[in-house]
Amino acid sequence: MYEELTLQEQHENLTEAADESDQLRDRHFNPWRIPRTEKARAAIQDVVHQLQSFERLYKHRKRKRRAVDLEAFEATVSAIASDLMYHHLLGHGDGVYITRSNRYLGRKSRYRPAAYGKILPTILDHMAEPEMAYAEQSIGYKGYFGPSKETTIRASKRLITRVVEARLELGDFGISKGQEVILLKRVKKGGWDDGGLEEYEDTPETILFREQVMTINGWLESVEIDFDEYYWPGGRPVDSRDRRLRRVFTQGRFDSGGRLFGGFWQPLGKEARRKGLMINGEDVVELDYGQMNPRILYGLCGAEPPAGDAYAIPDFQHHRSGVKKIMNAMLFATKRLVRMPKGVRKAFEERHRVEEVMVAIEAAHPAITSCFFTGIGHEAQFTESQVLVDVLLTLRDLGIHALPVHDSVIVGKSNQDKVREVMLSCFLKGTGVPGIVEVVGG
Repeated sequence: MYEELTLQEQHENLTEAADESDQLRDRHFNPWRIPRTEKARAAIQDVVHQLQSFERLYKHRKRKRRAVDLEAFEATVSAIASDLMYHHLLGHGDGVYITRSNRYLGRKSRYRPAAYGKILPTILDHMAEPEMAYAEQSIGYKGYFGPSKETTIRASKRLITRVVEARLELGDFGISKGQEVILLKRVKKGGWDDGGLEEYEDTPETILFREQVMTINGWLESVEIDFDEYYWPGGRPVDSRDRRLRRVFTQGRFDSGGRLFGGFWQPLGKEARRKGLMINGEDVVELDYGQMNPRILYGLCGAEPPAGDAYAIPDFQHHRSGVKKIMNAMLFATKRLVRMPKGVRKAFEERHRVEEVMVAIEAAHPAITSCFFTGIGHEAQFTESQVLVDVLLTLRDLGIHALPVHDSVIVGKSNQDKVREVMLSCFLKGTGVPGIVEVVGG
């Protein structure tokens, strides 16, 4: 139950100001990075040619590559060089984490990019040779008697020179449209398991989900979005062209989870989003569904939500934030909690015990008590995601641009009233009960 709660907390934390140390961590290599302008493509092609010349000069290859192998070679070099150039332009972090493991490279998968072939480690080694000096590489290792270390790479002097000479900017790079946007995470096997991705066969349902996300992504590419980094001093530099969303389903099912992830605005803190973002030259407002999980549960149970705040529980009215977290934990857990979830204890008085809080929540919500400790939170999250997708597609049809953040949307202030109307309509249609829409920070 604690693994499930941790996942839920991670989702919620994306909508809150992140700890500065988390924002300064190195990021993982993005194998889908591509050059999007002619000058970027020319710079990358020069790297490809130089590596081919290096191979011939030092006789690293005995025969000419087949067409399919040449295509894989060029795609891998392009992805590595593009992502290192992009990371250098971000101007932050010591390096990029990358895998050299045969466990991942060359494995057939709908999630596997062309750059993840068995040739990748060799290309990395050649790019790091002194004669090439395109990349610096620190080889990782397994920590049999201590912590493990991942391989990291960074742009070296020669690659940085290419960036300067070609006058490349962040906007010269993009993400391949071949990247899978419908992801299915398998069921975790235990606390040690990170719950990796699971293969699946397409169905009319998954095809529809993919079409919807691609429609939303294409719509977001056309909007004018600006961000003032003054309001994000502790985080990474922001690339306002990073708008690609993906939909992540959980528990190995397509009726579980389904939230939209991605987009440069999601990791930003609420304050940074509210003050720093502009859509089509206009200041923004963030509209959030209030008490969404309890209301979704009432809808699933065919009951009418009670008036008032679902988290204002008798005897715990002054501990609303803690009640909300425990109530959400009760939805994702499969058995009763025996202690306060991580980080929740500080929201209560020392004398309070988790059991008495749970009993008070059950007493306040008898119509949905049967839902607690059944893991229904994953199903509720799917309903939430369906509502948000409906909101975005409806706003698209109305010509109103919006940026999603799980159970909220960011829109231009002039559209606030219309968007609230759409959100309430979509919630009622998707859940069968009326919703609540609030202004974040309002």
